[in-house]
Amino acid sequence: MKSQNSKINGNLLIRIGIGFIFIWGGLEKFIPGFLGGPGLEGATGFIGGVFGVSGVIATIMTIGLAITELVAGVLLILGKKLFETYAVLTLLLLVATVMVWLPAGFADMSGNNNVTWIIVITHIGLLFTLAGLTLNAKNEKSA
Repeated sequence: MKSQNSKINGNLLIRIGIGFIFIWGGLEKFIPGFLGGPGLEGATGFIGGVFGVSGVIATIMTIGLAITELVAGVLLILGKKLFETYAVLTLLLLVATVMVWLPAGFADMSGNNNVTWIIVITHIGLLFTLAGLTLNAKNEKSA
């Protein structure tokens, strides 16, 4: 029984840590300057540039992303809808890694972009963590 409690506590700590990352990501898209975040205007410009859209479409994408990050972060911390939440966050992180961070890392191969590569590796590690948690939640859901 003790190992079951350790597993629950460990999963709770993982959920809290990942949940706060995504809550932060959502808030920084809405609040300019929040822990260095761009706010809605800055995030919309960036996301629009990445996906080649502008105007209302870029704004809707940004608001949708920010709300998804916020809601998913809260759901993780509360331990609700874990399979669905992990799956959505895995997809978001995969898109962010492939569309934003890998291109940024390869854009500057001068060796002076250590911070970018640290972010790339962090995203890849978090991506695999979320993918594993998604599989675990799926197995627990079907059991």
